[in-house]
Amino acid sequence: MKKYDVIVIGAGPGGYECASVLAKEGKNVCIIEKNEMQLGGTCLNEGCVPAKQYLETASYLAKSSYAQSCGIDVKKPHLDISLLKKKKDELTQQLRSGIQTKLKKVQIIFGDASFKDENTLLVANEEIRFDHCVIATGSIHRPHPTLEADGNLILSSKEIFELQTLPRKILIVGGGAIGCEFATFFNAAGVEVVLAEFTPTLVPNEDKDVAQTLERELKKKGIRVHVNTNVTNHIKNQNSIVITLQTPKEELQEEFDFVLVSIGRIPNTCTLNLNNAKIQTQKDFILTNKHLQTSNPHIYAIGDVIKTPALAHMAYNEALTVANNLTKETLHVSAVNVPFVTFCQPQVASVGKNEKTLTQEGREFIVKKHFYKSSAKAKIKGDDSGFIKLLVDKNSDEILGGSMVGNEVTELIHQILIAINAKLTCKDLAKMVFAHPTLSESLWEMLN
Repeated sequence: MKKYDVIVIGAGPGGYECASVLAKEGKNVCIIEKNEMQLGGTCLNEGCVPAKQYLETASYLAKSSYAQSCGIDVKKPHLDISLLKKKKDELTQQLRSGIQTKLKKVQIIFGDASFKDENTLLVANEEIRFDHCVIATGSIHRPHPTLEADGNLILSSKEIFELQTLPRKILIVGGGAIGCEFATFFNAAGVEVVLAEFTPTLVPNEDKDVAQTLERELKKKGIRVHVNTNVTNHIKNQNSIVITLQTPKEELQEEFDFVLVSIGRIPNTCTLNLNNAKIQTQKDFILTNKHLQTSNPHIYAIGDVIKTPALAHMAYNEALTVANNLTKETLHVSAVNVPFVTFCQPQVASVGKNEKTLTQEGREFIVKKHFYKSSAKAKIKGDDSGFIKLLVDKNSDEILGGSMVGNEVTELIHQILIAINAKLTCKDLAKMVFAHPTLSESLWEMLN
């Protein structure tokens, strides 16, 4: 029977990072993944990376009219999605090969893993024992109560990357990060897009003014946005699907080529037989303490399977925390400020505390806001929509949080992250010199 110091279940961002670090520290490590094509997890194969590849390509199309106005002859640009898919496949394979190189000191086993007992896993009926285990199995597509993905007319964010031709018209159900990103992509590609969100605002976790600005800008691009809207019925035809939408004002019935369901993700834990290892869960989430230990102290859990932000960069941080906990005498705690970024156009980003949280805490704060309309660089780049915003302690002037919507804010948000972690005040930032013309100087202009 094989035995390892540490077995990591799942080779996504958290899993492969944790396994790699532990192997470098001299641990005998095994990582288990379903198959070779799943190395890198959801993020690499059907999430973050391919989505950003598609969005980057779409951004060229979105700027074509601006390029034309600047003197570049752009003759009817169009997207060949089959070539884009080929490029995406090449990219993911390159990155997958990089992960295999990173795991050269790690034993890789392909197959489905489940717990036999507190120290034993079953993989293809083979028993594998461990001293410690790290669960990093990620998440899966959240099913819609009435729109079950069929890979044909009703798609999840996984099947959408298999399209070989662009649809004429698409309904996107869910106005979170995934839904807004795909709405941006298809709209730039010339597809008629309808976006339906069940809650009162798009990107529901962001501040209301950010969500309202995003909705307004998406509508300007021709995307039809319905909030407070639910799908009440659907009828499948041979090559199309008829959807009934209940909006606050009326009931709509429309025909679409495809429906993309993007209403979030749920922990991928149901096949692990966690009870056999005495691991406690709550609504399929694995419960952990501040050190990321489960109710079974020699088994840890990281990433989307626990109740922390379901982000690849969060999983990386948790991977390093667990690796430290398994190689050092002192247990480390996973507690950080995490930036949230959405790559739609305009982009959305936030970090630290938002207005709702500060209000609930009874914290006195000041809102400082600066609009991109006065940014020379934003105008040069062809998009001056949106704003940057700081939330500042009224008494100490300390920066507590920040939100942004607009040009390249997924990059700019890290300036606010550094300021929060360094406990900088607005006066500290105001004294610094920012280059001109840049998008970053909007932060300086806000404070002076």
